[in-house]
Amino acid sequence: MRHRQMLIEYAAAHVQHMQKALTQMNLQLQHVISDITGWTGMKILRAIVAGERDRMRLAALRDARTKANEETIAKALEGDYRAEH
Repeated sequence: MRHRQMLIEYAAAHVQHMQKALTQMNLQLQHVISDITGWTGMKILRAIVAGERDRMRLAALRDARTKANEETIAKALEGDYRAEH
């Protein structure tokens, strides 16, 4: 039980690090998508890490069940993409 609790706490800390990096890059994705560790959020984050910077292509990765439309997600992805983040 303790090991499981530690894993949950570590996962939460990593999600907070991702949110902090997004905030430092001036990306507001966590405010548009309710769960950045869900299918849409992870797909967009993996594409950003892979080097994709076109916000319309990134917004097109959203799942059809996502409440926010592509324009809203694209607007949230306007930011300063720097390598150190």
